[in-house]
Amino acid sequence: MTALVCIVAGGKAVAFAAAVFTLAWTHWVEKSRWQERWVSTSQGFVLEEARVQGSGAGMEPGEDACREGDW
Repeated sequence: MTALVCIVAGGKAVAFAAAVFTLAWTHWVEKSRWQERWVSTSQGFVLEEARVQGSGAGMEPGEDACREGDW
């Protein structure tokens, strides 16, 4: 299912159509990279995968987390 995605950051807005998309950013305190993979479903957006290059306060991995390379 394709959905319209609208992202607002830094005073700018971007809209695009996508069935799957990835949000990625660098945590401003820990300086670690984050990635989230989202899928559009009939019920809305569903988080399919989250990846973090490190952990810190408030950034603990989930119970079923696994390490793959640098992630």
